[in-house]
Amino acid sequence: MVRPLRSHLPPAVLKNLQLLRAVAALMVVLFHLRGIELKYGQGPALLDVPARYADAGVDLFFVLSGCVMGTLLAARPAGSDAALGFLARRAWRVLPPYWIYTTVVVVLMLLLPGQVNSSYADQSILASYLLWPHDQLPVLMVGWTLVHEAYFYLVVSVIIAFVPLHLVTRILLLWAAIILGCTLAAPPPSDAGLRLVTNPLTLEFIAGALLGLHRRAVPTAAGMPLLVSGTTVLLAAMGFMPEEGPGAMSPAVRAAVFGTASLAILAGAVLLENKRGSVSIVRRVMEHIGDSSYSLYLSHIFVISALGRLWNATGMVHTPAQHAVFLVFSVLACCLCGWLSWIWLERPLLALGQRFLRRRAETQRCMP
Repeated sequence: MVRPLRSHLPPAVLKNLQLLRAVAALMVVLFHLRGIELKYGQGPALLDVPARYADAGVDLFFVLSGCVMGTLLAARPAGSDAALGFLARRAWRVLPPYWIYTTVVVVLMLLLPGQVNSSYADQSILASYLLWPHDQLPVLMVGWTLVHEAYFYLVVSVIIAFVPLHLVTRILLLWAAIILGCTLAAPPPSDAGLRLVTNPLTLEFIAGALLGLHRRAVPTAAGMPLLVSGTTVLLAAMGFMPEEGPGAMSPAVRAAVFGTASLAILAGAVLLENKRGSVSIVRRVMEHIGDSSYSLYLSHIFVISALGRLWNATGMVHTPAQHAVFLVFSVLACCLCGWLSWIWLERPLLALGQRFLRRRAETQRCMP
């Protein structure tokens, strides 16, 4: 059996955190699969209403990422060397797989321009590779979330370098207060960089980080109520928000609704971590999906785009049963491709990065 590389995750919350990673990734898959079904399917789309706001999985990802960072902050070494090491590990974790999949899109743009979204012509390839904020989506469209991740990592590295542990909570709360003040005082700025810095979605990272720092202070008995209430709010919001979908929602409303629900779900899952019973096959499968969630997140657009065209070519796009078969097959195919990408691409890259950083640390220790 292939053993996952999980050293980048906090062991105290590992299992349930992996389950939530799987849930978040599958929600995003369903959200984009909804667009494919609406584009190629005939008749009522099965995912039209249920998956209209399934990209709330992104909000769950943001809170999860913040929780991991908060856990690392709670047990971190301090200083500039620690900050540089943190940035190096985060960059190696995120960038190489993202660059590879971005390059696939760039190659398709050059060789098969009719097979990619025509709006890509207006996007900056360099900004996409650098995760630099700009007015268009990155070439690999899911990369917009990584722009937010990169900004959060940069701020966390500054905290590691300069902020004593006993002041971290105050700094995070001050950061949140500044974002809230900017959100309430003025409309979003026109500059893409300023929009990123003041974006209310950063509050989701901050809330997750505060949970990671102080999760032991939350009563264990609150675990199930938090999990149930967060899930209820999430499902209710997905069902009752405006029909236009996420495009009609401001970042502030999104953070308030889906960020709060995601935080409650994560808090409940963390508190229930040590109350697991027997491990079922479904749980094992979900944990493997959680292991490969980053690869799944990066690769699923390619899979469902190709399968959508194939589905349209078969002509079996009319009945609910045909829709259901396509959707189930697509989800399974996305999970399989994500897992293979994790095995063949992401894991080897992580192992290579770990070896490099280990040798670098040993070299530094040997220096006089």
